[in-house]
Amino acid sequence: MNAKHSGPKSPGGEGKRTEKIPVLYRDDFLLVAEKPAGLPVHATLDPNRRNFADELQAQEKLPYLRLVNRLDLDTSGLVLFCTDADRNKEADSILSESEKRYLCIVKGLPANDSFREECFLKEGKGRVSAVRSGGKKAITEFEVLSRNRNANISLLSAKLITGRRHQIRFQIASAGFPILGDRTYDPSGDVFKNKIPSPRRCLLHSYLLKFLPPGKESPLRIQSPIPEDFRIYLPFFPGISFPF
Repeated sequence: MNAKHSGPKSPGGEGKRTEKIPVLYRDDFLLVAEKPAGLPVHATLDPNRRNFADELQAQEKLPYLRLVNRLDLDTSGLVLFCTDADRNKEADSILSESEKRYLCIVKGLPANDSFREECFLKEGKGRVSAVRSGGKKAITEFEVLSRNRNANISLLSAKLITGRRHQIRFQIASAGFPILGDRTYDPSGDVFKNKIPSPRRCLLHSYLLKFLPPGKESPLRIQSPIPEDFRIYLPFFPGISFPF
């Protein structure tokens, strides 16, 4: 089973949204929609600031809507929701057993085509850090899809084994390959001497969610195409085509 469409748009401003939020899947208690970069996934301290969950709930006229997973402000792609308050635990269980993959473009050229990062993460103000005790286990499996040696950048797929805040961003930066546009974990900034365009945001996209819906015999594979602001970097990786 597959579900996909043309993909989320590039980051926008904080004005009123005019485009309909793409809903890629919906059943009697689950809903998967695409979040654009630059829009908070849930309400913030500013009551006047737009957020993805509230706009989706209004668009779909839902009496109840709960986030099952979350994306950072600058991360685009797939978000899972529960639409039935009596089935929250079931939705959480489905997410925990699902396959979740992200795409990112990083600085540098990892030596190995695939590698696994593990650590314990502790949340701080606006960022996370690795700790020896008191943190939560974080595991990500990375795969190098393509390298551009001239520009010194690589296209990676990241498979979440756990789902901690900033997990992919922190772990890949700690490995020496920060995501392009990530101002939090790459304070040195992006300096490419005009070899590639300067990113407007952290180039991380939640592109695949695979799970077994209740009552179904085969898993559902939901795929979000690469958004416009991410797609402009694909010519730097010849031979790469989407979907993978």
